[in-house]
Amino acid sequence: MRRIPAVIGTILFTLVMASAAYAEKVFYLHDPGGNTAAHIYTYTHVNAEYDRVVIDGRCKSSCTTVLGVVPLNKICITPSGYFMFHAAHHRDRSINPGETQLMMSAYAPVVRDWVMRHHALEQVDPYTYLYARNVTFIRHCRQ
Repeated sequence: MRRIPAVIGTILFTLVMASAAYAEKVFYLHDPGGNTAAHIYTYTHVNAEYDRVVIDGRCKSSCTTVLGVVPLNKICITPSGYFMFHAAHHRDRSINPGETQLMMSAYAPVVRDWVMRHHALEQVDPYTYLYARNVTFIRHCRQ
């Protein structure tokens, strides 16, 4: 009879340790944008190392490439999360067609369709905003 509590204790300890070993790794994203290739590189590593990406605040410009480099089913958005789309540009704010195309090619097809329907990469200013309440291609984070 004394063995039963010991066996139950061992099982519980094993379950607790196993759940700790498999704790979800979450990457929180709030980013002002920047170099598109650098963001794609970063998100490739984020995809390999993290279980989930949470958009929590502004995701501007090249930050939006996360919406293809990381599978959409690994991404969620909080109520305060939002995306800011615009064409890539040179320092003088003239459109950089090559980098804009790189951004477009990085997106998942459903995101690319949304970008084209909303003409979101056709100009540098003004930005095209996509707020959490209007996002349909990624899930909303559970509170």
